[in-house]
Amino acid sequence: MNYLFLSLLRVIKKHGSFSYPFINYALKNLHFSKAQVAWIKSIKYEGMYLYRLAMDEVKNGLNACSDNNLKFLLLSEKLELLRFLGRNKMADRLYSRMRKDLSFLSPSVRDIIEVEFTAHRSFFHEKKDCLGKISKENKNFNDSAKVFLEINVGRNLVRNEKKEGLKHFRKAFELARTIPHPSGMVTSANALAWYGKKYNMDEATRYAKDALYWLGWYFENPRLYVFDTALEVLNETNDTSFYEVAKDFIFLYESSPKEEKKKYKKRYTQAKRILSTTFYKSDGKMRIFLRKLNKQKYLERANISKMEIYNILHSKVKNIRGETIRKIISKNHELFKEIELSKLPEGFICEMAKKKEGLQDGIDAVINERQTLDPFIQARKDLAKAYLERMAKRMRKRFIQKYIAMDKEEKKIIDRFARDYIRYDIRWSMRVSVPDEMKDLIQSFHLKKIPAALGYWALDDEEDRKKLVDVLKRTYF
Repeated sequence: MNYLFLSLLRVIKKHGSFSYPFINYALKNLHFSKAQVAWIKSIKYEGMYLYRLAMDEVKNGLNACSDNNLKFLLLSEKLELLRFLGRNKMADRLYSRMRKDLSFLSPSVRDIIEVEFTAHRSFFHEKKDCLGKISKENKNFNDSAKVFLEINVGRNLVRNEKKEGLKHFRKAFELARTIPHPSGMVTSANALAWYGKKYNMDEATRYAKDALYWLGWYFENPRLYVFDTALEVLNETNDTSFYEVAKDFIFLYESSPKEEKKKYKKRYTQAKRILSTTFYKSDGKMRIFLRKLNKQKYLERANISKMEIYNILHSKVKNIRGETIRKIISKNHELFKEIELSKLPEGFICEMAKKKEGLQDGIDAVINERQTLDPFIQARKDLAKAYLERMAKRMRKRFIQKYIAMDKEEKKIIDRFARDYIRYDIRWSMRVSVPDEMKDLIQSFHLKKIPAALGYWALDDEEDRKKLVDVLKRTYF
């Protein structure tokens, strides 16, 4: 295996799906054998949850493979895909066959295969299950491998009603943050929320929100299972962020593939039902809030009759209509931009969530100072804000003016690039060359080469990348 392939291999094994732009870059620009290309494509399809397409690429690679080390990488990928497809007996048989020839591999590849073996066994068996000479205690496994070993061990323990498993999830989460390994971060935080709710609901709520935040920070194509867990936990704890998370889940669900929709149809129905609420309890918090508004004539401005105002404020009615709340919000729009969202009564939070038209996670959300209680959206707003803050003040002002004048599709392209530019601005062990189309933009506007190039290669096809360059040019020049 050549140096470039080994470099790519190390990036993928360290960062998982976060290495996606490197995969697109490699497939377009680097010259690899058919078997190497098949392995790279299988990794790409796996990250997109297209497991059967990934398995087809593994078969193509094995048919074209003459290198024993590469053959084992392909078989290792097959072992993982068999688990994802639920073919556990086939996976165990493949594991047994591969164990016999492990000693014939080069040290660098053998380490990778041994990690996969340990992950495979720890996924189904107890922590001390025998692996022969292979053990995570006596091997120098990389941190990414340790993350998923801890997750697998944790799953085994909690499935056997052992609270000790949560410690392994916490260890995995903290380790994944240092790498960073986004899938490891989200998976471990989600596990802490899902399994931890049995023991400590406050901690489970915190980790459910962490999982949503890092999902929004690192992933363009959200994992619905994270929203599913969050909505379960937030609903049980009566957390008011439930309403906006539910609304954003509905947006994402409706644009998801059929296979995903089948898995989360029950949660979708629940979210729709709760958001269809038309009456809210007129409790103490609601009345105190409305009395403050009434003193400043905000209720009169909303064209609410004096009789209705009197009945609400003096506990003559048990419930307040959603229609009444919508009137108050719509007639006092500027006021509700100023009030901290989390301090509003529950009915107002729900009605404001209902008003959302799309995810509202772009640069315009930062410009217009839109508030959110959804950690997923907050993360994406934080990315957009960081992108703007890296510009010189004069350049930022001109950029915002041009951004505001863009149409919806152009804004989407810029929003995506802004998020990716900040996401990928970390230290990488592999470099990518800057596309010719991006060189003038990078030089003129002092963009960093690597994150700008990775933002370009994060897009899947040539047409999308061309659109990005065209829109960037109109934005900056």
